[in-house]
Amino acid sequence: MARELQQAWDTPNVSRASGISIKSGRGQLATIAKPHGLVQKLAYKADGFLVSQIGKLQPSDLKEPSELVHDLTAFASSDDYRAYRSSPGGLFPAPGRIDVKKRWLAPHRVGFAEWSWQSVHPLIFKDIEHEYRSHRDNQTALLRTLNLRIKGKPMAILVNGFSSGHHLMERVAWPIREFNRQGIGVSLFALPFHGPRGHAFPPEWPQQDTAFTIEGFRQAIWDLQIAIRAMRDAGASHVGVVGMSLGGYTASLLATVTSDVDFVLSYIPIASVPDVMNDNDLVPGSGDIQRTLYEGYREQLVPITPVCRMPTVEPKRVSIISGEFDRLATVKHGARLADHFGTELVKFPGGHIVQNRRARAFRESLEGFQDRGVLPRKRWKRRTKR
Repeated sequence: MARELQQAWDTPNVSRASGISIKSGRGQLATIAKPHGLVQKLAYKADGFLVSQIGKLQPSDLKEPSELVHDLTAFASSDDYRAYRSSPGGLFPAPGRIDVKKRWLAPHRVGFAEWSWQSVHPLIFKDIEHEYRSHRDNQTALLRTLNLRIKGKPMAILVNGFSSGHHLMERVAWPIREFNRQGIGVSLFALPFHGPRGHAFPPEWPQQDTAFTIEGFRQAIWDLQIAIRAMRDAGASHVGVVGMSLGGYTASLLATVTSDVDFVLSYIPIASVPDVMNDNDLVPGSGDIQRTLYEGYREQLVPITPVCRMPTVEPKRVSIISGEFDRLATVKHGARLADHFGTELVKFPGGHIVQNRRARAFRESLEGFQDRGVLPRKRWKRRTKR
């Protein structure tokens, strides 16, 4: 399947053979299991509330649907867009040597060490350069390690979800104890325009401007490659990337860009940005205009959609986890990614917000990496009585 998609991508008609289906109605991806227990029903209702609130978010620069259709049409006819579609090999260049600064933090604060570097990836779309570069905070990438010792230890770079990225929040959002039990250190990565890298709510990225959205994912992949190298230079024995929700999508995208990552785990991920918008009635407008926008977004984002790209990481080094009652990033999103990467889908009886029994799912995925020889097994030390 992946080989067929890559062949289709290399042809001029990539968008018509991308493997992303256009739905005549909603619900194809949104089918989920029926909740029974109290916690399951709570997870289901919490996600319903989340989706309803996302639909109410109003960015300050929100445009009318007719304006968005005009912008999509103009963007598709631009020279930069044609270059973007015709040169897939240049979408995600490998960064050269970047100066990474490191400062130690007191243990009683948010973490032990913070790594930072100037994040100025080469833009494809010159028309948005001034706007994109005007966000000063976003030009500094941040990585916070929660371990004093990195040398000789496996490290997982944790990538936040939408509208998150603050380190205190991320320490609660992730089952960090489970990583520690498996002998894996963690580093908290902030996506572009999230956490300390942005101050707007909702975040400036992803957004209705397709070029801006594409550049955001390109910057995320650029920064993650630098973060991986920084962990290797610090002596980590293995370096993996673990993403949640939007971060899960980004981690999956990374697994189609570089093989220089030891393992990739996508947690409650989305498989397609336009599809998750369509599933949850988040595409602006109604009727023909809404469908035109959905199809336009779907087509223009094909080169940065993981399921439309050839994997660069072998199946044994990829794991996908989805919540059975997740109403935002449904199980079918996870299933599509698992099928594309040739790996199994791990499920847990929770949702996007109420993540019931997620630790078991992480344990299954991480131990699966150990069973397949991707990660070393933790050496348990027997306690001696004094």
